[in-house]
Amino acid sequence: MPLFGAKKSTRASNASVAVKRSRASVRSPGANTTSGDILTPSGQKIASNQSNSDSDPDEDKHPEVSPATDVTIYNEYEMGPAFGCKFPLPFIRFMVERLINQKFKGKTYQPGDAVKWVREVADEVNLKMEGMCRQPRYKHVIQAIIYQQNGAGFFCGARAIWDKLADDYTSLTFDGGTFMCIVVIFGIYQY
Repeated sequence: MPLFGAKKSTRASNASVAVKRSRASVRSPGANTTSGDILTPSGQKIASNQSNSDSDPDEDKHPEVSPATDVTIYNEYEMGPAFGCKFPLPFIRFMVERLINQKFKGKTYQPGDAVKWVREVADEVNLKMEGMCRQPRYKHVIQAIIYQQNGAGFFCGARAIWDKLADDYTSLTFDGGTFMCIVVIFGIYQY
């Protein structure tokens, strides 16, 4: 039952459509008609689809009769990165290697400075990635680590749900003598 007391009137609308169809399709018996003639409800002939010999045959055709030839179909949804638009690892590796070498050349490890260096390296790599290495639908994650070389071991790991066809990563290591700097950059494609 419809809300707020409204009543459905489907029978009346269907009946009026049926009447209109039957009136339009009535032909008067004995009339001289061809298959392309259009008739009024009273049976009078209005027009014919037969073309004269002096008129252009393309003018008489309906525009939807022939298929459109100037239509280009584009994919609505990309299922992965386009050819040649993957995460640009060689360029990123070159850029980060230059940045780290310039930043840490001739420096020694100081605990107070190491905290500042890690933030600066991560921020500078992020800015360069935004400016020079931006790829459509890619997000990047930057991990920077600085630790002192004093004989202790260091272990680091990462886990992620990974699409090996679209996602990629690169890592760089800088040996400063008294410290090590490791920068890892992950490029993740957004579906």
